[in-house]
Order: sequence, then C-alpha cells, then structure tokens
Amino acid sequence: MKNSMISIAVGAALLSTTASAVPWCHRGTIVEIADVNWSQAQILANFSGGIPSGVLDPEYYTTYTATHNYAAGFAGGGGGFGGYSVPGSGQVRVTPYAPYTYTNMVGPGHYYTSQGVSFKMEKCYTIPPLTAHLEVRELEPGDDSGGIIVKPYDGLQEMERYWTSPITDPDEDEDFEAEETQRIER
Repeated sequence: MKNSMISIAVGAALLSTTASAVPWCHRGTIVEIADVNWSQAQILANFSGGIPSGVLDPEYYTTYTATHNYAAGFAGGGGGFGGYSVPGSGQVRVTPYAPYTYTNMVGPGHYYTSQGVSFKMEKCYTIPPLTAHLEVRELEPGDDSGGIIVKPYDGLQEMERYWTSPITDPDEDEDFEAEETQRIER
C-alpha cells in the first residue's frame, strides 16, 4: 500500500512538471536570422569531431552536427526587456527544409551529404512583439499593406521618449558636463 501511494505521488509530480512546461521563446520575439544553403563541402567544413560508434546514419549525423555547430556561433545575447525572462532567450533554432528526404527521413541511408542542405535559423529575443495584430483582410488592387492591419501597443510612445530624452546629471555638478564633453570629442 505504501509503495503504491509513493508511486502515485511520483507520477503526479512528473505529470505536473510536463503540464506546466512553457514553449520555447514564450512572450519573446522569434526572428529569422539566416536562410542558409550549403553544398557537401560546406557541410563537411562545419563538421567537427568524429562520428560515434552507435550512430545509425552517419550522413544525417554529420549534417545535423554541422548545422548546429554553425548556429551555435550566433547564440547568446537576446537582450533584456521589461524585467521579465523568456525561455530560450538568445538561443538559435535550426530548421532544415531541404532536401525533402532530410526533413522526412524514415530510415538510415535516405539522406546523403552530397545532396547538400538548406536550413533556416531562428533566434529568440526577450523583446516582446511591438505591435498587436488585429485582423486580416482581403487585399485590394494597389494595396501594399500585406493584408494585415496592425496597431501599436499602448505605451510605445513612452519608450520613444525614454530613449530619445537628453541625459541629465543626477547630482547636478560641473564634473558631468566635463566628462560628457570629453566623451563626445573622442
């Protein structure tokens, strides 16, 4: 009886952790930072290390590792905004889309590095989206809005005033002016 109660408690705890998982880049902005097309030579140039002995498809492993090694160079940063954190801020996600067999493989031997690879890299930034998408409408001839009507979020004018306001000396002494003049002259 005691063991079954413990197993129920552990199961409930594991279930609650999976139910409260937050998606990657929740409340942040995902930006496509690159659309890359590589030949076999570029795949092999970005691959480092060896292939482990238990790998079923070394061609797929080589390409996967090369694309993720390349994307790791763009990771980091992501910025802070508004005092909240975003899961995955600064991380780069690789999304391969060609060749067709690379993204829809069913077994080993269906993809070869000689086919090359095309992939997109998306980066997560902490900055929230700055517009609210209100509605999608039909395009009229000569309309170049893209069919999406957007309205700025409330308070964006305050951000502009904050970033463009002049710098003021907090203690109002003469050393601030001298430091500012020297910094501007350099």
